[in-house]
Amino acid sequence: MLSGFSFPRGISLQTGYRILLGFTFLMLTMFAVLDAAAPGGRRLAKITGIDTVNYFDVAHSLLFDHDFNLNNEFQRFPPDSRIWSSTQPSGLPGSPWGVGFSILEIPLIAAGTAIDGAAGRPADGYGPAAVYLYCLGPVLMTGLGMAALFHFLYHFALFRNPSLANPGRISLAATFAVFLGTNVGYYAFVHTSHAATFLCMSLLLALWWNVRDNCDTRRWLVLGLVGGLLSVCHWQDVLCLGGPGLYDLMGGQPWKNTRAWLRSRIAFIGGVVFCWIPQIVEWKVIYGKYVTIPQGGGFISFPPVYIPSVLFSSRNGWLTWTPLVALGLAGLLLGAVRSYRLFVPWLFVIGLEVSVIGAMQTWHGFDSFGSRYLIVNSSLIGMGLLTLVLSTGSRPRAALWTLATACCVFTCLFAIQFRLDLIPSNETLSSPEIFSDKLALVRLLRQKRMVRESAGLVNDGHPAEAVRLLESADEMGENRFVLNALRSATKATADSEKEKKAESRWEAFLRSRWN
Repeated sequence: MLSGFSFPRGISLQTGYRILLGFTFLMLTMFAVLDAAAPGGRRLAKITGIDTVNYFDVAHSLLFDHDFNLNNEFQRFPPDSRIWSSTQPSGLPGSPWGVGFSILEIPLIAAGTAIDGAAGRPADGYGPAAVYLYCLGPVLMTGLGMAALFHFLYHFALFRNPSLANPGRISLAATFAVFLGTNVGYYAFVHTSHAATFLCMSLLLALWWNVRDNCDTRRWLVLGLVGGLLSVCHWQDVLCLGGPGLYDLMGGQPWKNTRAWLRSRIAFIGGVVFCWIPQIVEWKVIYGKYVTIPQGGGFISFPPVYIPSVLFSSRNGWLTWTPLVALGLAGLLLGAVRSYRLFVPWLFVIGLEVSVIGAMQTWHGFDSFGSRYLIVNSSLIGMGLLTLVLSTGSRPRAALWTLATACCVFTCLFAIQFRLDLIPSNETLSSPEIFSDKLALVRLLRQKRMVRESAGLVNDGHPAEAVRLLESADEMGENRFVLNALRSATKATADSEKEKKAESRWEAFLRSRWN
């Protein structure tokens, strides 16, 4: 179980940091191994796609050209689609992504460029070392985010139970549960802004915990800088800044009317505003407006009718793909009953985040692993999980850790399915794809290979052999890719009876999927 997880009996803050440092090195090693192995035929250290290309090109343009004109970057690393980056009236490509992640990646591109130059390669920011170090950014950010989360959970656990014997052990277990049981672990190896939002939110919670009841202007300024950086990584995450504010409003301490309180909170706002300067400058340069919705006016519409899908859909539903979230939310709700001021602000933040995503036409995140837009809430899920654990006795606690471990295994197996293309990346799923197929990965890989072979047979003019191969694959167990390939292969044989049967089975499969 995660509560054991071969951790020492007593873990201090320093020991926990060292364990997480070692784990970060392990992730870096895993990155190198996975990049070389290229599971699913895809390397990790590459700049392709849409979001990844845009984030890299913005960082490159800021570092080398000191502007937001991506035209020359698009000549070297063009996005797979220009749907979000079409040329604007300004003559510049659109850039509807937050600038925060790109800014965080600039030092890594610079370091990689220096390595390329020392190796005799062009020091233009496009060399293999520059790309490789850029792609390591999310791994490093995830490691730092785990350290910040552990720091927060350690002090939070002691606050909730001052006599707790092993706050480090239980806090470290909760930190690893967040990594394994949410999509934090998956997006540690994806070159988009989600690791940055996890890092910034974990830092926000750790810093807020230390300043929540004081008026230290310098610390509140730092909190504002971290919160501002979070909100320019993902704009909707500006809602997270409401947590500290709501905590203040619900307290009623007499010092709220003092000059010190006002000065510290103004410093917080000032830090947020400072971080937004590059974002509003980019919008002004590209779109001609200081404040805009680059995706267009219909991108968000209220009321948020997609909330049920955001939570429960088989297409990237938050609770469906990462059921550990349910335990975390239960812990936050339990905490709110006992200490409303500490928990209600963060529950409100989660509610706002879910509502905003539920109002987006792209609530599903396209080919996303789980609800990637809600990854910012993963740190709060850790807070809720720890609250739930601390609220139980020894036997229920063991059962709870067992359940949390099962949730982590479920999500890790989901990640394998997703990465190896054993499930579609942008569609609703059937019950076997969600549950039982996770225990049949070898069979699914074999069926995938047979589908690939059948496509070659059809192309070579042997559809009857392809049908026989696919029928053998179908006997192993239901598989959407087999059924779809069988449907296509039977059409090529001109066997109307088999074609009708294959089409009927395909339609029955489509009807069996979850919404």
